Amino acid sequence: MVACTRRPVELFSEGTRLAAEIFMPERPSPNGFPAILLCHGWGGLKDHLARYAGKFAEAGYAAMTFDYRGWGESDGRVIAARDVPPLREAGERMLNVRVLREIVDPVDQTTDIRNCLAYLASEPGVDAGRIGIWGTSYGGGHAVFTAGHDDRIKVAVAQIGGFGFPPEHREWARGRAADKARGLIDTIVPQNGVDGVEGLKGTPDVARMAEHSQLQAAARVSVPTLIIDAEYEELNNRLEHGFAAYMMIRQNAPAEYHTYPCKHYDVYDEYFDPSTDLALGWFDKYL
Repeated sequence: MVACTRRPVELFSEGTRLAAEIFMPERPSPNGFPAILLCHGWGGLKDHLARYAGKFAEAGYAAMTFDYRGWGESDGRVIAARDVPPLREAGERMLNVRVLREIVDPVDQTTDIRNCLAYLASEPGVDAGRIGIWGTSYGGGHAVFTAGHDDRIKVAVAQIGGFGFPPEHREWARGRAADKARGLIDTIVPQNGVDGVEGLKGTPDVARMAEHSQLQAAARVSVPTLIIDAEYEELNNRLEHGFAAYMMIRQNAPAEYHTYPCKHYDVYDEYFDPSTDLALGWFDKYL
């Protein structure tokens, strides 16, 4: 293990400022360090992943954590208020706006991941040809989705991942999308209490979730991928999520599926060391 540095950075995702941090090994690397982009789930914050990023950096990797738009230290997404005049001319305008925060939108989140990847790949000291992605919880599905759509990702690790929207609720979610499009319901914001999930902060945009399948993206993955699951996962059926993703990926790339005898959140505590060591071994082997 080597010492590492940690510094805050600011980047932009579709014009919105994101707060991020980069962890780097202190020792020099003439050819640049391999790098790992870390993606949290739901509305998790970059600070929650600092111990993972620090461990990766101590093992010789550059690592990056970030807050999604509307979460933590990142700016919220801005939209015009409903009563503003038509916006038909380009340029700067003074108008009333609304700032959207704490919305769980997989389309926005995976876009943020792609923009963070662009920043990390251009970071001095990083070998842009050796970038891996690590995601946890809902971000585990995002890691596989990104690996299936972006050839800059060379290795993927998905931990206790969520891989899609319940198909039995899809028509209801599409009704939400129709109501939003027609202005019958307001833009989904957490304080309205729309579609919230008990015990989880923020509001899922179910209209967007229903049309975004991380599991379908698994069929596109062609890089080595490790899936880590909780054997007694209580937030979703792991056989229909992580294991199903593994079965698809293994047809096109080296893949492994590993479980720990615990529930979802125990992976972060009781099984932090073994799960992180397992991920590091995967990155060491393929990155």
